[in-house]
Amino acid sequence: MATTSCDVAIVGAGLGGCFLALLLRRRGQRVVVIEQGPSIPSAGADFLKPPGLRVLARHGLAELVERHGLRRDLIRYYHDGEPIRECRFPDGGFLIRPYRELVELIYACCAMEGVEFCFDAAIERVEREGDRIELLTLSDGSRLRADVVVGADGTKSAIRRALDIDQVAMPYDRLLMRVATVPLSASVAQLNRLYFSSGGWLAYLYPLDRDQARVFVGLPPEQDDAVFGGGGASLVDLLRGFVTDSTDAFGSLPAAAWHPIRVSSLRVGAYHKGNAALLGSAAFACHPMTGMGMSYTLYDAEILADVISAAGGDQALLDKLLQARYEPRRQAHRQLIDYGDALATTFHDRRAYLRAFRADLHIYGDEAAPRTTPALQPI
Repeated sequence: MATTSCDVAIVGAGLGGCFLALLLRRRGQRVVVIEQGPSIPSAGADFLKPPGLRVLARHGLAELVERHGLRRDLIRYYHDGEPIRECRFPDGGFLIRPYRELVELIYACCAMEGVEFCFDAAIERVEREGDRIELLTLSDGSRLRADVVVGADGTKSAIRRALDIDQVAMPYDRLLMRVATVPLSASVAQLNRLYFSSGGWLAYLYPLDRDQARVFVGLPPEQDDAVFGGGGASLVDLLRGFVTDSTDAFGSLPAAAWHPIRVSSLRVGAYHKGNAALLGSAAFACHPMTGMGMSYTLYDAEILADVISAAGGDQALLDKLLQARYEPRRQAHRQLIDYGDALATTFHDRRAYLRAFRADLHIYGDEAAPRTTPALQPI
């Protein structure tokens, strides 16, 4: 098949890939987004914290994204059924919007700007000359030559493997997560509540919209079969031991479809090589307890768009700018990953968890916080 060319090829049509494509296309770049799935990915977080919302606002997208989302400004934390602290988010709080809806909005903006998308197109082969990626061959036999290649293709990134960039993935083996979407109850509509137990369980309940709620349950993996595999244990009975102010949601839980989620942290040895860079969970992954992964990815995409545009096709300048402006993001990501590790390993211990919790990271991420950072509020 014929070889086509573009300025930037982005592998992965998730939030980071679509947002980067939009920013680059607005600056006159010819962008092709390659997605191995048949459509926009549906798996991702439902939260945008203040840093991510500010990124979207800088590019005129805040009103569009918020139009059908839910604003929340408070999360209450419990341990063994007792409220222990609250975390309040200033300046309008954070936004809840189902991940797929959010990405579809950005995708629609991309389509209107003229970004080209290739779905059902896995990366079959990556040809390199030294550190530079010269040619991408897709599963349908088509070939693509790009001045810049961005791997936004997840934790198993084909671009990262092709670049021979080292990675360290650490699964959270002591906590298996499951998620279900259920009818919205009054208590969940009222407040986001996150429950922990001394036995290593957690439950997080929050609204998705006016009709539905999301429920996350985390449990020791050795108990999963007994609860979700037909082993006879009652999920509701076990939750009653530590979930106290959300019991009106229990009636919908037994019939819900519970999907398992394996959670790992990911650290990589570099964020770029030659004319290629990594974005989103191809570059880093942290525990979802931080709630900051998507906000960091949006900011990373903004930096990448600035760097690629400023380089103007000059490969030597691109490498220098990536080294100077993008590689330092590894330090911020490392801090976030370490923070997620601390939360995930202490939540069963009330005092240890409260010591580990950092309101500055939870609310502002690595942005410069106001002089007075809102602290966890005692109950």
